[in-house]
Amino acid sequence: MLKNLINKDNSNVVNLLIGRIGTNIADSLFYMVILWYFKSHFHSPILLSLIFIADSTIDMFSFTLGPIIDRLNIKKLLQVVTIIQAILSLLIIPLFNDPNLHLFAIIFLIIVYILSTIGSTLIYPAEDKILPIIVKKENLAKVNGIFQMSYQTLDLFLDAGATILITYLSIKNTIIISGLIFTFALLFYARLNFNVQSISSDKENSTYLKALINGWQALQKEKDILILILPFAITNLFYGISSIGLPYFATQYLDRSAMSYGGLELASSVGGLLGSIAVQHFYVKDNKLRLLIVICLILSGISIILETIIAPIFPILILLFALFSTFWISMMNINFRVLVQENFHPNLLGRINTINSSIVNCMIPIGSFLGGIIVKNLGVLPAIMLEGIAQVITAFFYLIIFIKIKHKNRGIINE
Repeated sequence: MLKNLINKDNSNVVNLLIGRIGTNIADSLFYMVILWYFKSHFHSPILLSLIFIADSTIDMFSFTLGPIIDRLNIKKLLQVVTIIQAILSLLIIPLFNDPNLHLFAIIFLIIVYILSTIGSTLIYPAEDKILPIIVKKENLAKVNGIFQMSYQTLDLFLDAGATILITYLSIKNTIIISGLIFTFALLFYARLNFNVQSISSDKENSTYLKALINGWQALQKEKDILILILPFAITNLFYGISSIGLPYFATQYLDRSAMSYGGLELASSVGGLLGSIAVQHFYVKDNKLRLLIVICLILSGISIILETIIAPIFPILILLFALFSTFWISMMNINFRVLVQENFHPNLLGRINTINSSIVNCMIPIGSFLGGIIVKNLGVLPAIMLEGIAQVITAFFYLIIFIKIKHKNRGIINE
């Protein structure tokens, strides 16, 4: 399918895809190493929540990076950030030689993680900014689906593979591999060849603050898109809570080793993969997109709720419901991504995507903090179930809003 969408004159799609795959692998290994190191060495849900809080706080303030993405040479940005991420991976290797980290070393490890995550926050919106330039509009849904399908296919092996590497090769060796893969990604980012000026903001002759405000104003004009974004901020509060409980949920009901969490992530990746395949043949627009969002959120939320109900009875079914949940979320997310790419000029996409990310993720740090408290005092099941309930409630909220909009539009037409 990818072969039909690219040709010799558009090798940028291949180079961008392979570079992003490399970045995705290295990022995931880096994340799993830090996550599992904190969980296995400190045995504290509160300390573990610091990783999630750091991650989600960066997402919350990612809108501040939008003008940078829109103004800088995208190719150089991808290269410089990837070089820094590779160096950061190598810097923390000596820390894993000390089984009893001092406070300073723990703080340094968190700072390095934060810097690497900021790098990823710069790189990922660049893809959404580049694709509308190097891909025809009618192929955007398919190419976005192919990119997501590639990531999810990779995750089928990566999530399980990361835990295997950590278990059998050690945390230290896994972080070395992460640094090497960042370098691999760099080679393909260096091969990108497109008209930089066509996706640069022509320097705008404006201040950073004015460029930032222009991004907010452009999003506010697209009220149909804005109304889809805002409720997810509340929903993601409960995602933050669930994220803290997930590693403990996996080890309590599946297996006590790192393989259990990897297996749960693997099932989620399968669901995401199937969703990214399905969406290539099922892209919808306008009112149908609204209906799809409602259906996807309801089915995803019900899957999560059933996951917690079935856990004490048939633990193996946890994997099946995790798959169902991410299948529906993947379908919804890819359709929304294409909607944004089609409705905004590439000069604005860096700001639009980071603003969207900030709105959607602004409540996750609070959720991550609450997650540590809930897991410690109430256990893992309430932490996971709350996410499912929140998704179902959000879906019905959307349904009510969409019905009101439909009736309002019908009244205007009748007039």
